[in-house]
Amino acid sequence: MRPSTPIASLPAPVAVFGRWGLFWGAMLLAAALAGFANGLGRVDLALTDQIAALDTRPVSPEVLVVAIDERSLATLGRWPWRRAVHAALLDQLSTQGVRAIGLNLLLGDADTAYPGDDERLAGAMRRAARVVLPMYAQWPDGLRVEPALPLPVLREAAHGLGHVHVELDDDGVARSVFLREGAGGQRWDHWALALLAAGGEAVDPARLPGARRGAAPAADAGVWRRDHHALIPYAGPPQRVARVSYIDLLEGRVPTEQLQGRYLLIGATAASLGNGYATPMASHDSLMPGVEVSAQLLDALRQGVHRRAATPWENAAFSALPVLLAALALTRWPPRRALWSLLGLVLLVAVSAWLLRRAAGVQVAPLAALLGLALAYPAWAWFRLDAVVRYLGGEFRQAQRGGVLAAPLPATGGGDPLDRQMRAMASGVQQLRALQRLVHDSLDSLGDAVLVLDAQGRVRLANAAAARYFGDAEQGLRDQPLHGLLAARLTLADRSPLPELRAALQGRGGLWHVMDAQRRDLVLKCHPRLSVDGRLDGSIVSLIDISSVQQAQRQREEALRFLSHDMRAPQSAILTLLELERLEPGADPRVLERIEAHARRALALAEDFVQLARAQSDAFETEAVDLSDVLIDAADRHWDQARALSVEILTETPPAPSWCRADRELLTRAVGNLIDNALKYGPRGGQVRCRLAREGERHVITVIDQGPGVAPEDRADLFDPFKRLGREARTRGAGLGLAFVQAVVARHRGSAQVGGVSGEGAEFRLELPALEVED
Repeated sequence: MRPSTPIASLPAPVAVFGRWGLFWGAMLLAAALAGFANGLGRVDLALTDQIAALDTRPVSPEVLVVAIDERSLATLGRWPWRRAVHAALLDQLSTQGVRAIGLNLLLGDADTAYPGDDERLAGAMRRAARVVLPMYAQWPDGLRVEPALPLPVLREAAHGLGHVHVELDDDGVARSVFLREGAGGQRWDHWALALLAAGGEAVDPARLPGARRGAAPAADAGVWRRDHHALIPYAGPPQRVARVSYIDLLEGRVPTEQLQGRYLLIGATAASLGNGYATPMASHDSLMPGVEVSAQLLDALRQGVHRRAATPWENAAFSALPVLLAALALTRWPPRRALWSLLGLVLLVAVSAWLLRRAAGVQVAPLAALLGLALAYPAWAWFRLDAVVRYLGGEFRQAQRGGVLAAPLPATGGGDPLDRQMRAMASGVQQLRALQRLVHDSLDSLGDAVLVLDAQGRVRLANAAAARYFGDAEQGLRDQPLHGLLAARLTLADRSPLPELRAALQGRGGLWHVMDAQRRDLVLKCHPRLSVDGRLDGSIVSLIDISSVQQAQRQREEALRFLSHDMRAPQSAILTLLELERLEPGADPRVLERIEAHARRALALAEDFVQLARAQSDAFETEAVDLSDVLIDAADRHWDQARALSVEILTETPPAPSWCRADRELLTRAVGNLIDNALKYGPRGGQVRCRLAREGERHVITVIDQGPGVAPEDRADLFDPFKRLGREARTRGAGLGLAFVQAVVARHRGSAQVGGVSGEGAEFRLELPALEVED
C-alpha cells in the first residue's frame, strides 16, 4: 500500500501554491483587483487622510498669507470692500520689497458704484509690478464652458493670471489640483505656479509634476481640459502658513523686514466669507481657507515636494504583496507565530504607505491590503481546520486498512466532526503507544546491540543489549554521536582505527569486521532508515558478535589445510613407493594395484574435499570470462580420458562471445565435472555433447550423455554431497563432484538442473547471468 504524504512534510512552496493554490490565488486576486480599482472608495480615502496627516513639514517663512479675517471685516465694514482699499494696500506694499503678490479676489465685473476704483486698482497693480490675479472656468448656459477672467484693465495691469480650482473628491475633501487648465489652445497655470513665475522662480514646464492627461484635439476647442493632476502636499493643518491681518498691513503695523522678499497671498480667511475647504489636514469643523491651500501648494512647489496618486498597477502590487507574505507566513510558521506576523504585516502596510508618500511621493490605497490581511487569517484557519479534519479522517482510515491500528476508531458520538476526530486521534495515539512499546520490546529481545540514529548520526534509541555492551542505560546513550561512541571501543580486524562513518550514515550503509578491547570478533553493520516519502531519516546500526563463527571458520581452515597437505602428502608418498616397489623383482602386481587404487581414491577424495571447500569459501575472485573458452577448455582437459574410452566430445558455441563475470578456474572445473560424469556413465564409443547458448538474460551450458540417465525420483537430491548413482568400476567416487558444481554455480548467482529421459541419457544444464560488455 502506498503511504500518503503528510501535510507537514510537503515543501513550503508546494504547500503554498499546490495544496492551497486555489485559496491563496483567490485571496491575491481579490486584493489585487481591489487595489487596481484604487482602493475601497471613501473608506480608503479616510485612511489615506490619516496617513497624509502624519506627513507634515515646516513651511518656508518666505510664504505669507495676508488674511481678510474677522477683525479686518469688523474694522473696514461689510464685504466686499471698495477696490480703492485694495489699491491702497498695494501702494503700501510697492515700497516694501515683496517678491510677488497674489490677489485672490474675483474681479471680473466692473465696480459700478465707484467707477474710478477699477482704474485706481489697476494703477496700484502696475506700481506693485508683480501682482497675480486669479481666474476660473464658468458654464454660462450649463453646456458651454468659458474662462472667467478679471476686467481687461486689471488683466493688463497684472503680471500674470492663474486658475484657483481645487479638486473635490466624492466626500467633499480637497486633495488634489490640476496644475494646468484651459480650453482650446489656451492654458493657464495654477495660481501658485503663476506666483512662482512672478517671483522669478518659474517651474520648468518639462518638469512640471503630476499625472498627464494628454493633449486636447483641435475639435475639442470648447472643452475645458486639465493636465498635470497632482496631490496637494499639505504641510499641516490650517494656519500652518504664517499670517498677517489685512487691517494690520493696511494700517502699517507690520514691520518691513517681515515683508521683504516674501510671497504675499491676499485672500479671505474669515469663516463668514465661506471660502474654506475640508482637507486631509482639517476636518469639516476646521476648514482650510482657499488662499492657504494655494499657499501650501506654492511652498511645496518651491521646495520640490511632490505627491501623486499611485497608478492602478502600483496599487494592485501594493495590495497583493502583503497577502503573499501572509501566505508564506501562515504556511511556514506555527499558528501563533503566524498570527503575530500578520499583526506585524498590518503595521508594515501602514508604515510602508507613509514611507512611500513621504520618501517617494506616491500615495497608495492601503485598505485593500489591510482588508486582505484581516480576512487571510480567519479564512485560512477555516480552510486549514477543514483540511485537518479531512486529513485526520483519511489517515486514520488508511492506518486501519494498513493494519497499523487494529481496533476500530470511534467516529461517532457527541460534538462536532473535529471533536469526533480528536477522540479518534486519542484512540489512535494509544494504539501507536502500544505499537511503540512493541518495537521497544522487540529490540530488547534481540541478542545483538542495536542503535537507532537520527539523520545527524546521534543515538535516538538503544536496545537492552546495547546498554549492556556499552555499560550505560538507554537514556545515557541517547543523543551521543555514533562515531565518538564506537571509536573508543572498536578497531578494525587488523587493529587499525575505525574509519569515519559519515558516508555510511548519509544513506549508503556499510559493513565492517571489527574487534573490541576483549578481542571479540564483531560485525558492525549500518543500514539507512528512510521516511515514508523516501527521504533519509537516519540509520540503524547493529553490532553482531561473530566470535563463535570466526572460531568455526578457523577450525574449518585448519581442516582444509589438513586435507590439502596432511592427507594428500602421505598418499602421494605411498604412490611413489609403489612405483619403486614395482621395479623390485618378485613383487606381487595384484597387491600393488590394490594398494595403488586405494591410495588414488583417498587422494581424489581429499582433492574433492579441498575443491568443494574452496567453492564454498569467501575467497572468490571474478573477472569477465567468455564462456565459450570455458567450455572448450573443460572439454580439452578430458580429451585423453575420452580417447581412452573411444568417446567423442562435441562442443557447440555461438559465434559471438558469451561474457559472464566468473572465477574462470572454478567454473572450468565445474563444467569439467559434468563432462567427467558423462564419460563415466556414458557407453564406450559413444558421444558427449556440450552446448553453449543464450536464453534471455542468461547463458546456458548443457552437457548431454548417452548413459542410463537419472530417474525422476533421484533428481531432487542429486547435487547433495556423497550422493552417488551406479556402482560400476568406472563410477567409483565420493559423490562430491556434483556438490562442487552446485556450489560453484550458486556462488555465480546461477542454477543447475538435471533432465533427460531415463534410459536414454542425462542432460545437465548450468544457467549463468549474462554480462553485457560494451565494444
